[in-house]
Amino acid sequence: MASDSGHDTPPDGTRPQAFAQGVLPAIHQSAALLARDQDAFIRQFHHDVSALIPDTAVPPGFDMRAFCDRMAQALLWLALTERPPRLVVDALRQLGAQNWYEGFPDAQYASVAHALIQTVHYLGANVWSTSTGSAWISFFMWVQPRLLAGARDAAARDAAARRVNSERAARVLDDDEEDDGGLGQIMLGMTRKNPPRP
Repeated sequence: MASDSGHDTPPDGTRPQAFAQGVLPAIHQSAALLARDQDAFIRQFHHDVSALIPDTAVPPGFDMRAFCDRMAQALLWLALTERPPRLVVDALRQLGAQNWYEGFPDAQYASVAHALIQTVHYLGANVWSTSTGSAWISFFMWVQPRLLAGARDAAARDAAARRVNSERAARVLDDDEEDDGGLGQIMLGMTRKNPPRP
């Protein structure tokens, strides 16, 4: 993963924390091992996420398998990519937006982090160390705010779209009322000009 150069400033204006020395090489090495059998990583990640996030915590019909598949692939890509930080951040925000649109609750990212550590530990037990665990925790702590920023962007876009739609609906109703009022005035005028015969 490309190192964070500090160009990505969160919405609150604070500078992102740079990774501690040794974190990125440890993540890269661990992710490279996991990527050799990506299907196994995705299956185990889905198992661990499903064990930590109850069905009641997500909306009815939420596709947990698709979510885990998307997240697992994205996390491996992020850990291994050499793309510039800006592109990495943009990809994370898009992922966070997609997760939000599909109904994933922001509060459950903590469970995703725990599941990720469990998955990496389980699949990489022969090379696991406390420093590897710490590196993955630091990695997800960098990832999570960018996912949440994407979710906030999506929520803001959705609210704006709803506002525009409700304003349009209100204008249509106003127009209909004006049309009805005009027709009513015409009918009233006609009855006044032509009183009924005795």
